[in-house]
Amino acid sequence: MITEYAAPTRERILDAAVELFGRGGYSGTSVGDIERAAGLVPRRGGLYKHFPSKEALLEAAVERRGRAVDELESLAATAPLAPDAREEMRVLTRIAFREIGRDQDVLRIVMREGDNFPELRDRFYERIVRSGHAQTAERLRRLAERAGVEGLDVEALAAVLLAPIISYRVIETLFGRAPGDLDEDRYLNTWTASAVSLLEAHGLVPDAPTKEARK
Repeated sequence: MITEYAAPTRERILDAAVELFGRGGYSGTSVGDIERAAGLVPRRGGLYKHFPSKEALLEAAVERRGRAVDELESLAATAPLAPDAREEMRVLTRIAFREIGRDQDVLRIVMREGDNFPELRDRFYERIVRSGHAQTAERLRRLAERAGVEGLDVEALAAVLLAPIISYRVIETLFGRAPGDLDEDRYLNTWTASAVSLLEAHGLVPDAPTKEARK
């Protein structure tokens, strides 16, 4: 029975810690607070059966998100491109927006506690931020290869494409509201149209109409 409930209990503890750290800060959250929020009896040692320390919860939170990003990276590396570059960008946009949204709880902790735990901040950047950028750059590289475009700086283009999505989520995390109070669909529809135009400008949409044809 212990084995059966070990994993769910561990996840409940981790979920509770991430929420409480993000809301009240690391120092302002006690082990008892976490145990109570996870449905355990406070101060009975339930947390320590799964984590050696409160700080280990911070490391586990980043690691859990890192594993999820690793799985997505593996999928992105092998998944075929969409037949149309426009559709590829729509899919990429939705995935990036969703995954960056899933980073918010941990991002909130990193933003609050990064100076106190610089190694945690660096690990978040390497495991999650850098990895997400690499995934996007790789998809762009494959688009460029398919379109016969050479010499494209896919790393820079990936950064340009991701920045508005990251900005939306960071502002949402900081202020509890979206930039311009725009809902996600409205923002993403405009961003996707702009991103497709950017791809066209770099020759990644071979069938894009010319300026003359658009008139």
